[in-house]
Amino acid sequence: MARKVSKKVTSVPEPGTPAPEPPLADDDFVSSLKNELTKTQEAANSKTGEDLTQRAEINRRLLQDLWEVHNQFEEVSVHLTIDPSQTLFATFAEYPTKWTFKENFDFGAVKTIELADRASGWVGFTLRFWYYRTPEGKSHVRGIFEWCDGESYHRYSGWMRMMSQAVLFDSDEDEVKVGELHRVLKDVVVQWYAAHLARTPESFVAHLKEKYPKGASYAKESYR
Repeated sequence: MARKVSKKVTSVPEPGTPAPEPPLADDDFVSSLKNELTKTQEAANSKTGEDLTQRAEINRRLLQDLWEVHNQFEEVSVHLTIDPSQTLFATFAEYPTKWTFKENFDFGAVKTIELADRASGWVGFTLRFWYYRTPEGKSHVRGIFEWCDGESYHRYSGWMRMMSQAVLFDSDEDEVKVGELHRVLKDVVVQWYAAHLARTPESFVAHLKEKYPKGASYAKESYR
């Protein structure tokens, strides 16, 4: 039986259809891009191997200090929350005062630590420390206090909180002086505590504005 020969069907573009464009000439973009991305990946991988011993010690100190501040405020029925949560970094024998650090918690991996005020009328008041890199590539730790300066209504975004910051502390990560850090913490915490006893944040905000450099100001959504 003779084999049936299939004929190749050639597609004919419809009238008015533009002819397909030929591939672009190779200008080495793809290979150069791959090289740059490989270098970026290698640089990122090398950072994961940096010595974070100093950062771990700073974070241990901050978490210990801020948890003690948390406990002092709780004694006058002012509720603060800490991030990262105490359940992650601490093991409690008797909550909240008798505790030890968890050995398996990676303190060097923590990039932001904050103590936030949850009392009525104080939402947005937050003490925060975080790490960042300067344009020269140096790692710094910065401490700020943030508060809400009021709310305003925006036509397209609704009610927004107007946030302000005071810069309390800024230092090269390798040159942090614990004494200076504690001096600033003591000053801010005492004023914060006194303002709660007076039941108004006005004197505390005035103190921050007068004593410390102005930080960032921005608007954030107000959940009403």
